Amino acid sequence: VNMTSIATIMAESTKQRFELHNGKIRAFYGHSTPEKVEKQPETPPAILYHGTTPQAAIAIRREGLKPMNRQYVHLSTDEKTARLVALRRTNQPVILCIAARQAREQGINFYLGNEDIWLADPIPPAFITF
Repeated sequence: VNMTSIATIMAESTKQRFELHNGKIRAFYGHSTPEKVEKQPETPPAILYHGTTPQAAIAIRREGLKPMNRQYVHLSTDEKTARLVALRRTNQPVILCIAARQAREQGINFYLGNEDIWLADPIPPAFITF
């Protein structure tokens, strides 16, 4: 398989999870590497969404959103995507609205994942609507 074939496969994938960087393939989100993938902070849309379980929502209400076993908090640009993510873990999804622009103005960093996904550092409960 040559690099052109790999680039074509990556471009046609429904989930944009990889990028070519300095002649190497790497995951956008750093799932496969122990060291944190450093990204440049960007200005997010005003509102982003996060789909979760009812049980996790209880902890999030107290402690905010945390990356857990990931490097960043994952957020969706629309409610539909957030719901699909939550449905992987529960049949009773809880959709959270994140005041992303306001959080950014208060120093929380956001990073572009792909056209549907934003990544963020931990988000305090003050910026989350349940």
